[in-house]
Amino acid sequence: MNNNNVSRRRAYAAGCFVVAMIFLSGCSLPRIAILNDPLSAEEHANLGRIYESQEKYDLAVQQYREAVRKDKKSAPALHLLADLSYKTENYSEAESAYKKAIKLEPGNGDLYNNLCWVYLDQHAGSEMTEELVRKALITTPEHRACYLDTLGVVLLRLGRTGESITALNEAVELLPKDQAGLLAEAYRHLAEAYRTAGDTVNALEAERSAEKHRVPKRDVEGTSCPGSYQGS
Repeated sequence: MNNNNVSRRRAYAAGCFVVAMIFLSGCSLPRIAILNDPLSAEEHANLGRIYESQEKYDLAVQQYREAVRKDKKSAPALHLLADLSYKTENYSEAESAYKKAIKLEPGNGDLYNNLCWVYLDQHAGSEMTEELVRKALITTPEHRACYLDTLGVVLLRLGRTGESITALNEAVELLPKDQAGLLAEAYRHLAEAYRTAGDTVNALEAERSAEKHRVPKRDVEGTSCPGSYQGS
């Protein structure tokens, strides 16, 4: 056989092989199998906290999900996932995570309070929200001031303006004076309640108090109740 013909056939075969490999690689995606995740649920949660502190919320929520996947009975991981989901307005995931966390930690009032805010931020104002915040008040009385603010908003949504004003006035009296962000929020809610009641004088006074305690956006972090992301 002519050596030139042999060389041409080898080149042709090699070319066919390359084309075939390109075709196959174009038709399939590489698959990477992770055989072992070395991180524990707690370590995933801690990594999520780091990402969250850097405002890398997508990465943080992935780590919280991994923490829950590793340990479905980790109430702290569920709480972190729920809080961040609420903060990023992923209300369906927040609701689901809070409910699961409540089953694991029924004595944590913050979970009931925060779940209540999930519904409030979706403009729900039903007896269910009142039941949740009253459960929080009974379960964790040391956070009463924060929960009274929530209760005031719930009662206002339910049309019980007088009761709302009473709850909100107690909230601003009980909230620590060094918690400017919480006070500003509670005064804003109180101003809304007074305006709904037609009391312009007290509404203006509450608005002035809210402005007095207003916290710049960059300093808002850490102004909510322990374990809570409060809505407005």
